[in-house]
Amino acid sequence: MIKNWLAVIGLGLGMGAIALLSPSPAQASPTDIQGHWARQCIEHLHRQQVMPAFPDGTFRPSLPITRTEFAKILTRAFPESPFIRDYQDDTYVDVSEGHWAIMPIRYTYQTNFLSGFPQRTFAPQDNIPRIHVVVAIASGLNHFFPSRNSEQILSETFQDAGSIPSYARNLVAAAVEQNLVISFPLVGQFNGNQLANRGEVAAFICQATSSRGIVPLNYVVGVGAKQPPAFRPLPYDDFFF
Repeated sequence: MIKNWLAVIGLGLGMGAIALLSPSPAQASPTDIQGHWARQCIEHLHRQQVMPAFPDGTFRPSLPITRTEFAKILTRAFPESPFIRDYQDDTYVDVSEGHWAIMPIRYTYQTNFLSGFPQRTFAPQDNIPRIHVVVAIASGLNHFFPSRNSEQILSETFQDAGSIPSYARNLVAAAVEQNLVISFPLVGQFNGNQLANRGEVAAFICQATSSRGIVPLNYVVGVGAKQPPAFRPLPYDDFFF
């Protein structure tokens, strides 16, 4: 079971701030996930308050997620990750110390889940694409290299393997080897530049935590049966993430 993320006390914040960010008691299941492929996982993370429903009771599984929202989810899902690098006041030029989400943004940097862009920006309001979700999870869990050749793994796994940029190829291959990659509806298509939605992110988090086993296996890359998608190369920007 995912542990209570109050362990973020390690960030050195006061008790008042911790109380403000503490999860609230579990609520009824979200009202709009009937028939959704990741329903069981969504309900689990909602109960754990890792990804709670909105105040109106909806989960909105098709809604894209911003980088800030993803940082909050990672902080709740992995509350006891070790700090491996220091966060400075000027780590991100677009995130001030007074930013409302400075706590999870700082935490995910310190634990190596999320990094910024070359201009030292975090882009907090940008929606996050699938490839950055995979890179973040692989980095934070220290899966930097697969045991086999990355190019072989990717070419055997994805019909659009050529669209995966060079900076991410080892990380994506390692994530595939660890069964951390979710792809719906076709496991043979990575769709890295496609924006990640809340339903997908829930599945990624479940697969990366002790909740593994409640994501349908046919959508877990490397486990599910491959389905032949229509191949269409995707453009990408080759930048460091």
